[in-house]
Amino acid sequence: MKDLTVGRYLIESLRKIGLNDVFGIPGDYAINFFKLMEDEGINLIGTCSEQGAAFAADAYSRMNGIGALCVTYCVGGLNTVNAVAGAYAEKAPLIIISGAPGVSERNSGYLLHHMVRNLDSQFNIFKELTVASTQLTDPYTAASEIDRVIKACLAHKRPVYIELPRDMVHQKCALPLKEADIPVYKNLCATKEAIEEAVQIIKDSAKPVIIAGVEIRRYKLEDKFLELLESTGLPYATTPLGKCVIEESHPQFIGTYMGKIGLEKVRRYIEEADSVIILGALMTDTNLGSAQLDITRTIYATADCLNIKNHCYKDVDLGDFIEGLTRELKDIKRHLIDTIEVHEEDDFEVISDNSITVSRFFKRFGKFIRPDDAIVCDIGDSIFGSINLKLPENTIYLGPVFYTSMGYAVPAAIGIQIANRNLRTIAVVGDGAFQMTGHEISCCVKYGLNPIIFILNNKGYTTQRHLREGSYNDIHNWSYHLITELVGGGLGLEVNTEEDLEIALEKAQKNTDSFTIINVHTNKHDKSDTLHRLTTIFSSKLGCSQ
Repeated sequence: MKDLTVGRYLIESLRKIGLNDVFGIPGDYAINFFKLMEDEGINLIGTCSEQGAAFAADAYSRMNGIGALCVTYCVGGLNTVNAVAGAYAEKAPLIIISGAPGVSERNSGYLLHHMVRNLDSQFNIFKELTVASTQLTDPYTAASEIDRVIKACLAHKRPVYIELPRDMVHQKCALPLKEADIPVYKNLCATKEAIEEAVQIIKDSAKPVIIAGVEIRRYKLEDKFLELLESTGLPYATTPLGKCVIEESHPQFIGTYMGKIGLEKVRRYIEEADSVIILGALMTDTNLGSAQLDITRTIYATADCLNIKNHCYKDVDLGDFIEGLTRELKDIKRHLIDTIEVHEEDDFEVISDNSITVSRFFKRFGKFIRPDDAIVCDIGDSIFGSINLKLPENTIYLGPVFYTSMGYAVPAAIGIQIANRNLRTIAVVGDGAFQMTGHEISCCVKYGLNPIIFILNNKGYTTQRHLREGSYNDIHNWSYHLITELVGGGLGLEVNTEEDLEIALEKAQKNTDSFTIINVHTNKHDKSDTLHRLTTIFSSKLGCSQ
């Protein structure tokens, strides 16, 4: 039997929670652990940058339930900070493993390469971005620390940080004396009272409605949520971050709610309801779009809190609350509403010589999506133009709607396909975001991946342009479709007109052997209706006039 070492215990701990893929880039402080992972059969996904690895691991975690990346000390780890911050903000469970100077090196008196202020600088930074962190400096406690941190990641659905000094990788360690325990407090009395109060409000309502958020997916509550819907007949909307938590083909689905930013019919339906049940949603400006909800008519339940009108209940489990609503409301099922009144489907007829516009692109894009596709959209009109599409059954939709970091979509598409190579994965990304992380497309050639990537090319930062115009919003135009020549693979296509788009879609559909990149030229001042509403609201906050 192999000796139990700190490195081996960490690898086995990853495997126990379903992780056999690790994203990252080696360095001398991490290379011993990289070698051990390779020897132990871990599938290592090397990306072009550490930020790309973190974005890919984030998307992988949203697909798989947890993800992992491994980097070297400071010059690697600090490159992941932005992406890890996004994972924390949007509740993506992610394990960050970083190499570090050896324990035996720490008192040498020398400044060690990659150091910043002191040897703990990176560790202290990651404390702000994670729900648990550890430095594995003691082989006697290392296994217990690994267990504690990983359990925190699974419990809270947020990133954790493990710092592994390079001379600890092969240090023998002991199994934990006892299993790590993450206390879960459930107040049964508070749960009972909250369910009773919520049920009475819903029963007294003539027009109740549900808003579903991302925590329904993060905590694997889809089945419980679906049972609530089908037992009660209540109509529901999702937030942008919670889009596709269950199938949008469901007859009770009314659309994506974004407050003033979203579709007027959906906004009016939600805000005119006499009770609004919000389940698992993050209350953020971009996620709920400056929502105008009356707190006296609102039931708001998440994994962290439960508020009913002005009452606050603590330690109420979100899943238990949903189950309780289902149990108490199933005997008063309401008639299904006609959701067609709220959500209208548009037909699309090609006008061959027309220059492609953002709105026309997304109308056609909606028809291109098939059941079981995975869609990942970068921030800007990539998200705002697609957010109101009613997607077919079993579609997966990802996008950084709350944290809104540019550069997510291309590495995320890689993470999605590493998690499930059978998924047809489609990414939509702006040209500005592509210039930040688009070089990760090289990984598609390296690992035989075949996503379809649309670049909305309007020569600049569209959202910022419509907040305050200036030359700082212009970027240098690339021939994005020619990147295939640089990376040695893929199919590159260019689109200027609606006819060009039809030809490109047909070719992309047939190309299953490699990635397809489609350079879609649009006017630099063009934008979706959703982005127009968002920039109008944000401009007023900035004191700008559009």
